[in-house]
Amino acid sequence: MKNGLKWVGISILSLMVAVAVVWAASRFWPLLVEQREAMRLLQAPVPTNGGNGFSALWTLRYDGLDANAREAVLAQDVERWRTGTPGQRPVDSSAEGRYPATPLPALARCGRRGMGCLAAVRADPERFAAAHAGHDALHQRVAAIAGHGHFVSPFMPFDTDPMVPLPVFHPMLDPVSAHALAHVRGDSGAALAGACADILSGRRMTGQGDTLITSMIGAAVVETNARLLADILVELPADATLPAACEAALTPMTSGEQSLCMAMRGEFALAGAGLRLASGDPKGNRLLLDVPRTQARMAPRYAWACAASAELVAARDAPTPIPGPAQDRFACIANPLGCSLANLPGPDMQQYAGRPQDAAAMLRLVAAQRWLRQQPGEASVALERLPEALRSPTRTPVLSDDGLWLQVDRRVVRDEGGPTLQVPMQAPAR
Repeated sequence: MKNGLKWVGISILSLMVAVAVVWAASRFWPLLVEQREAMRLLQAPVPTNGGNGFSALWTLRYDGLDANAREAVLAQDVERWRTGTPGQRPVDSSAEGRYPATPLPALARCGRRGMGCLAAVRADPERFAAAHAGHDALHQRVAAIAGHGHFVSPFMPFDTDPMVPLPVFHPMLDPVSAHALAHVRGDSGAALAGACADILSGRRMTGQGDTLITSMIGAAVVETNARLLADILVELPADATLPAACEAALTPMTSGEQSLCMAMRGEFALAGAGLRLASGDPKGNRLLLDVPRTQARMAPRYAWACAASAELVAARDAPTPIPGPAQDRFACIANPLGCSLANLPGPDMQQYAGRPQDAAAMLRLVAAQRWLRQQPGEASVALERLPEALRSPTRTPVLSDDGLWLQVDRRVVRDEGGPTLQVPMQAPAR
């Protein structure tokens, strides 16, 4: 009996030792090569150009502040965030109530992504004029966003507060219907200059923001204003002189302007703070959830935007390959919760990657529209000699069956926009 109990005890002890050995081997199992490379890309210093325009975005809606005052407001708000009560840190700006905020009525909106904006404004110009009363300073600030080099938030995530405060972005699209109104009232030069200036602001935000929402809003600003620009240009003589801002706005977007590397690095940092909150441990080294190894497991889903191949993909205007979940199951023995979290379906990165590409495609369409209207003969014939800069290896513009639209397939299909990006080739009847 005693021998039997002895052997049972030895067996249990051996099993415990074996489990411990397997667990330890899993915990210290080498990271996959692609995980190590992804971590390197996400942690490497990223060079930034020019000055940080985050304070301009953070206080965009407020009137009556110069650049120094906007920096002071941001610094105060960062300090409020840093010293706030964990879990209840303030996410609004101290400028609220201290400075006049430009009202943003729904009446100023004119269609999703600018579709139908010009027609909507033409149908009721007085409504839009009233909606934009007192907005001139805001519209100047939106145009001035292009003068900043990058947009990096000074708000640091806490393990108790992983979601940092974000600017209110919808003022970036407020000027669109005001530009349409300028054209309707006969000041087409101001309309063109305004839309093109905002395109330049959107281009800067798309590739130089440290959150996905900054980049996505930038791409939306580009696409929306480009669509309005096309609607205005088709109503003007084909050889109409464009403001200098338009020549710059319509140059093809570079790979860097379409890059989401900075945005993905910021999102990866926020994801890490969320993991530490989930673990309940500042270092995240729990038996079932190892935060550092979970981050490494998640890293390839973010690092694709920083890989050298991303620049080549953008230059070719090709669909972006997004890595799938890691398949190394042995590493999950010591990190089961971490693997479960890392394998959860996250945001559709393919959709995010495609939006800057669609913004760039929209700009090429507008430039191609302008070029085709200046060519003699049939547009369908001229389209065959469209300059290389106005097409891409994967999406060459084509005419619609009725010849009224120049279009390419969307990379990101939207319900409100259908499967194609389009610009008109003929002015609508009025």
